Amino acid sequence: MFQAVEGTKWSQWDLLKLNSFSFGITGFILAMDTVVLPVFVLTVAPDELKNTYLAILGISGLVMAAFVQPTIGRISDRTKSPLGRRVPFIIWGSVFAALGLIGIRLAPNFGVLLAVWIFIQTNVNIAYGPGLALIRDCIPLDRIGMASSVKIMSDAAGAAVMIAVTGALIGETSGSLNWEWISLGILAFLMLVAISITSVQVSVRELRSTSDFESIAIKSSLYSVITPQLGLFLISRLVMITAIASFQTYGLFFLKDSVGLDNPAESLGRMILVIAGALVIAVYVSGWVSDKVGRKPVVMVGAIGAALSSLWMLTANDSTEVLVIASVIGGSVGVLLSANWALANELADEGQAGLHIGIINVATIAGAASAKLLGPGIDALNQIPGQPDDFGYHILIAGSAGFFMLGAILLMPLKTTGRSFVSKNKTPLP
Repeated sequence: MFQAVEGTKWSQWDLLKLNSFSFGITGFILAMDTVVLPVFVLTVAPDELKNTYLAILGISGLVMAAFVQPTIGRISDRTKSPLGRRVPFIIWGSVFAALGLIGIRLAPNFGVLLAVWIFIQTNVNIAYGPGLALIRDCIPLDRIGMASSVKIMSDAAGAAVMIAVTGALIGETSGSLNWEWISLGILAFLMLVAISITSVQVSVRELRSTSDFESIAIKSSLYSVITPQLGLFLISRLVMITAIASFQTYGLFFLKDSVGLDNPAESLGRMILVIAGALVIAVYVSGWVSDKVGRKPVVMVGAIGAALSSLWMLTANDSTEVLVIASVIGGSVGVLLSANWALANELADEGQAGLHIGIINVATIAGAASAKLLGPGIDALNQIPGQPDDFGYHILIAGSAGFFMLGAILLMPLKTTGRSFVSKNKTPLP
């Protein structure tokens, strides 16, 4: 197994190739959730139940991810093969997920569509869990921050490209071509090409490595991984992901009912672009900074910035103010996400990174799911007599700010790798 050997050169180009995996997998998952599943649900569900059917698919995907990732991550920690611990699972999962798209296109009813989607989710997460352990496997400590930044940017780029391409083609009706088949084919092709780039790079480096797999102590058990340190980190990540996902879920309704914008969908679209741009810049810078000063200070700066800018959003009165505040939120969230993912990798034991990252992602999934469960509470608060009609949104945003701060506070007791240790083992840049 190729270990994160200090002194190994990792250029920016190398980091991009390593995180090509994230471009492919994240883009595939988000394009399926955002574009593909809603289109095919309409072909098998009554119109009045389309949101319910789509929610069932979404929940089933989250359940499979929560079950498969830690399980396969633990198995991959113990795997020995000519391609290393992770690559066989990455290849298997991505190929069978791509083949599952045939079933999506041919599904005659919702039962079949649900079964096929569970099959795809199982295989996507067979690839996803081990793939996310590659940074801890391969990257030395002094470059984990930058590697995590490139990973977050690859996620965003993959989502943007695959959603844009699939969305533009899947509903096309001109000519005699079957654009649904073409869209699904392009989606599978982009995912497999991106994953192949990472698989080849990791395999080549492992073949060149003189590291001995047997020298890594494999302690892969749930109890050996979930230490008090990791427990605090998991709770911290869960509450901060809940805060981030809350505005993503209910942002359009907030802009309509609280800010009073005439065209909230258009404003939300512009806001997403502004947030994405600010996030990309902040992610890149924060990765470099976290390698120099440590992960915790950068996470805390991002969390404080996100909390304050969330509260600032309560004062917005027009679309211009929304865009300005959104840029600050995007930058703060970018700083937080990059350094938080670097911290997640730094806390991992090298011999059981697959199980560790799988457990981390359960907290991520739980945070995203928690945000989706807040809807009834918002509606109830909006209907309290004597309170404004948008009272629920004010509580949601104030609560999100509180969650950002709680997440930062929970990280304060964590003991992380000192920068003095990292600097002594610094990787020479090419």
